[in-house]
Amino acid sequence: MRMLSLFSRIRGKRHENRSNQVRIAVISTPRCGNTWLRLMLNNAYQFDRHDNGELHLYSPFETPWSALPERCVMMTHWHRVEPLISLLKEHEFVVVTLARHPLDVLLSILQYAPCEGSLRWLEGMAGDEWPIFHVSPQSEAFLEYATSPRAQALLAVSAQWWTAPGCHQIRYETLVDNPLQTLTQLAKKLGVAPSVPFEESVEANKLDRLQSTERQRVDAPARHFWQGKPGLWRSLLSADAARRIAEVHHEVFVKLGYSCKPDPGMDDSTATRNWLSLREPNR
Repeated sequence: MRMLSLFSRIRGKRHENRSNQVRIAVISTPRCGNTWLRLMLNNAYQFDRHDNGELHLYSPFETPWSALPERCVMMTHWHRVEPLISLLKEHEFVVVTLARHPLDVLLSILQYAPCEGSLRWLEGMAGDEWPIFHVSPQSEAFLEYATSPRAQALLAVSAQWWTAPGCHQIRYETLVDNPLQTLTQLAKKLGVAPSVPFEESVEANKLDRLQSTERQRVDAPARHFWQGKPGLWRSLLSADAARRIAEVHHEVFVKLGYSCKPDPGMDDSTATRNWLSLREPNR
């Protein structure tokens, strides 16, 4: 009876620990709001209070799999391949994937690229972003990049995970419109309430607050949190350029549920002026 009682207590302890476990893998195409979501989740669940609790990795295979805490968030940009699929399942991660309009993604990559933070995405698969440093969306250099195998490889990340079994889907546009509701829905999926109310986490990580903080930095250009406005591509790409890019990525558009309906009156010169108007120092 004593042994049975001891076993019951141990079993209950294990069950209790497991019920508090929260392991999240944010795996999406770059520039889909991954960092913003990770910051809000970290604030809410206090992941960084644990060793290896908050990880942002170019390669998911750098994850310290044998030294993960019960509560952690891992962010990476990687295709849905083995052994990553099995490793995430073995270590009981809930996969969260963000989708964003592909044209907004490519423009966000364009403004982010000069800080060189993109060069290790997918460990350089199919190229890199050097050709688009300091060019405009209407330039041939950008249009060639946006229709290249490199762009296809990056956009494929969200597209591959989006329909994976058990994946929790979040649209960037929905996250911008209502971050509190988006986080609340994710918590239902996780089955664990946050340590800090989501209201506080959202307030602490409002986009305008993050943008302001970055603009005050003098050691590096502010690039992670740029405009953050869904649909910006309609004013920064001419109708012809938008259609040219969308045609190459038709499969991704369909899989993620986006369409390409450009402003028919947007010409090259107007789009270029709009782009230049946003290229303020430290923006």
